[in-house]
Amino acid sequence: MEGYMRGVVTLLLYFLFIVVIEFSCCNGYGPKASCREEEREALLSFKKGVYDPSNTLSSWVSEECCKWEGVLCHNTTGHVLQLNLRSNGLSGEISSSLLHLKHLQYLDLSHNFFGGASLYKDLLQSIPKFIGSLSNLRYLNLSHAGFGGVIPRELGNLSKLHYLDIAHSDSNVEDLEWISGLPFLEYLDMTYVNLSKASNWLQVMNKLHSLPVLVLSSCELLAVDPLPHINFSSLLILDLSENDLISSSFDWVADLRSLTTLNLAYNQIHGQIPSGLRNMTSLKFLDLSNNNFVGSFPDWLYHITALEHLDFGSHELRSNMLQGKLLNDIGNLSSITYLDLSNNALEGDILRSLGNLCAFQLSQFSYHRQGKSLEFLNLRANKLSGSFPDTLGECKCLIQLDLGENQLSGNLPNELGQLKGLYLLSIDRNSFSGKIPISLGGISSLSYLNIGENLFKGIVSEKHLANLTSLEVLDASSNLQLSVQVSSNWTPPFQLSSLDLGSCLLGPQFPAWLQTQMNLSYLDKSYAGISGVTPAWFWTRSYFIVDQSHNQIIGNIPSLRSRYIYLGSNNFTDPLPQILSDVRNLDLSNNVFRGSLSPMLCRSKGENSLLFLDISRNLLSGELPNCWMHWRYLTRLKLDNNNLTGGIPISMGSLNWLDLSENEFTGSIPAWTGNFIGKFIATRLTLRHVDIRYMPGLMVLLLRSNKFNGSIPLELCHIDTLQILDLGNNNLSGAIPRCFGNFSGMIKQSNSTSAFPFHLSYDIIVGSTDTATLVMKGLQYEYDNTLGLLSGIDLSSNKLSGGIPEELTSLHGLIFLNLSHNHLQGKIPVKIGAMTSLESLDLSMNRLSGSIPQGMATISFLSHLNLSYNNLSGKIPSGTQLQGFSPFSFIGNPELCGAPLTNDCGEDGKPEAPIPENDGEDDSGWIDMKWFYLGMPWGFAVGFWAIFAPLALKRTWRHAYFQFLDEMKYKRLGWCL
Repeated sequence: MEGYMRGVVTLLLYFLFIVVIEFSCCNGYGPKASCREEEREALLSFKKGVYDPSNTLSSWVSEECCKWEGVLCHNTTGHVLQLNLRSNGLSGEISSSLLHLKHLQYLDLSHNFFGGASLYKDLLQSIPKFIGSLSNLRYLNLSHAGFGGVIPRELGNLSKLHYLDIAHSDSNVEDLEWISGLPFLEYLDMTYVNLSKASNWLQVMNKLHSLPVLVLSSCELLAVDPLPHINFSSLLILDLSENDLISSSFDWVADLRSLTTLNLAYNQIHGQIPSGLRNMTSLKFLDLSNNNFVGSFPDWLYHITALEHLDFGSHELRSNMLQGKLLNDIGNLSSITYLDLSNNALEGDILRSLGNLCAFQLSQFSYHRQGKSLEFLNLRANKLSGSFPDTLGECKCLIQLDLGENQLSGNLPNELGQLKGLYLLSIDRNSFSGKIPISLGGISSLSYLNIGENLFKGIVSEKHLANLTSLEVLDASSNLQLSVQVSSNWTPPFQLSSLDLGSCLLGPQFPAWLQTQMNLSYLDKSYAGISGVTPAWFWTRSYFIVDQSHNQIIGNIPSLRSRYIYLGSNNFTDPLPQILSDVRNLDLSNNVFRGSLSPMLCRSKGENSLLFLDISRNLLSGELPNCWMHWRYLTRLKLDNNNLTGGIPISMGSLNWLDLSENEFTGSIPAWTGNFIGKFIATRLTLRHVDIRYMPGLMVLLLRSNKFNGSIPLELCHIDTLQILDLGNNNLSGAIPRCFGNFSGMIKQSNSTSAFPFHLSYDIIVGSTDTATLVMKGLQYEYDNTLGLLSGIDLSSNKLSGGIPEELTSLHGLIFLNLSHNHLQGKIPVKIGAMTSLESLDLSMNRLSGSIPQGMATISFLSHLNLSYNNLSGKIPSGTQLQGFSPFSFIGNPELCGAPLTNDCGEDGKPEAPIPENDGEDDSGWIDMKWFYLGMPWGFAVGFWAIFAPLALKRTWRHAYFQFLDEMKYKRLGWCL
């Protein structure tokens, strides 16, 4: 934004110069005139109507009003010419007594609260209409003053106005024709004024012949009507950012040859970058970021050598997608100081060219003039290749360098340490390798360093970190061969706020130097090879996020003071720790906790903030306590793979994720689980800000491998948000409810790659908490990041009877359906072909009869099918889909015929009878079988002695073999020995 701000500042200086000229008579050497009594009374009347908490107007008591704070008078006539009350915290009503200031030329009431302090826009006060009668005004600034409502047309009567700033108000306009009455306007800023009803905004602005600066950012502009000809050719700065413009037709902009600043960022403009911009050779600031531009990076941009600020970058929600190879001609941009091309699909090896560019810029510095130099470079998330050139060390003025998420490789050069002014360095998610150069540690200005997810190896020692005195954020995660080795009494020169060393080698000892980091809020040392006991001081610290999962840490956990805590996959032992009220996410999975949940959950009586609790894969036992009413914000609960017994208590409330699989629960599935519907969550973000939002109902219900019995409660059908339902391997009986067809969460086909919608925007998740074990395609899978894309039902291995409800075929978004190993009868639903998203279908081991519906051959995504061991009959429907499966998918249905089975179908659609074999063939087959049976014992004897004879004869082999068996025994069964 430097070029843009420079233009604005230049213009402001121009207006200040005009003001000085206008009011120079106020500072002359002649006798000064006294304040006019009528105008003094007008100012006092204004004072009575406002609230002045900072006592700014305390000087407004003397007889001489020209000496009051914010008041400036004409030196000869004594008339008030200027009233500047900017940023004084004033509120209240603006009195119409200001109309008596008939010679007022300058009025600045910005950054106050005159519009009121209401949270509702409709209750805010409007800009007073009488301001439009201050006919001598040249300068009017009402920005950030809290006004709302409709901007009065009367402002169009200020025909002498040069400067108008009404930005950052909750105001709107019906139309903009009144601006045509301001022919001398040179600066107009209407940022955050709603102009959605002013469809003729561009035609009106085109009438302002002498307007150099136009800022209409965040004005809800929707369209750009074509202009037959350009009148406002004096325009130097045009800012239309953060609107909803979608048209890529900006040919009229190309006629603004004097334009130095063009900002179209954060719109929805699609298509290629307008080629008309090629002729705007005066451009110094060009921002087209966060739109929907496509196509190649325009070659003509390399020739606009005056460019200082170029931004084509993107974020996640709005994304440009420029493609093609960046040419070395980018080095022609000799004036560039800010370059952002992030989140596109650009290719090429341009880093050396940029290094040469910096060398050229450096050569332009002299004692007589200051040249331009690259300060900001962001090429993140492209497809750039090549290595990190040593010439990039010539960019000595670089402040921020972001090359993350590309395809860069090779070693980091020692010349990197020459970037002494670097504040941010991010090269994560590339393929850089080799050792970290010690010179990197010499950049004392470095505050943010991210080298994560590369192939670095070797040792990071104290020398690498000795001079990083400004460092606040350090991320070296996911460099599997990188080891941090410092002495046990080392004291770092920095105070970090964020540290991520996950998947680096820190252990085996707990890093003692972490005790010196008093400002840490984010700490990740997962997969770090740490073993032993965590020191006591660690449990007294309060972090925002702490992750030390997947280590070999032992001992107990005395207390939990952080907000997001991930301690899974260690060897922590009981007792279970107490959960403080501020804890939001807690993962204690895959440890060695034993006993009951009651001490952890039932001692807390106050309000708790816990949203996510995972204590799965432990040794918990006993029944679930009935004190879940103390955890009313809890939305995700995972207690699978324990030894819990009993039923599900009624106090459990409303969840959107419940995993109780692989336990010993008994009884029937409670009918009240149908009450797991949506709820509102109120979260206190600050002392004065409470965020209230709706959380959806139950989306994942996993009760697999327990001992639940009885029928499936019909009340489950009330949960229209259900996306994954697994009741497999229980003792459930009765029919499959027909109302399962009402699961709207399984009806809509998914085209999203996002996580489950119950994640709040500020609900920060480390790693993946969305994990579950599901049986799909005949195998057991552990799903994590992709689980939110799945939708399925598993009712296998129960005692369900009756038919398959036809209503299930309306679940068009279902990806897996497993009804195997039950007592289902009847036919496969005819409309099963409508389940077009199915990838896995298992109906095996039932009593289904009839033919296979023809529609099943049209399910194009189906990759796993098992219809074996039923009573199906007839010809398998033809089509490449079903014929591509193994015959084992249809085995155990003797009345089935046709490919892929070997038995053909007769004219009646039934399997053809086998052709009787002659006696000779029978005798030959019997002889073959006799030799097979005679050879079996000899084969067994030879195989047995081939393995065990060496063990019996060679002592060293025997000892090695039994030692191997002992090791395997303790690895597999050591926990219970």
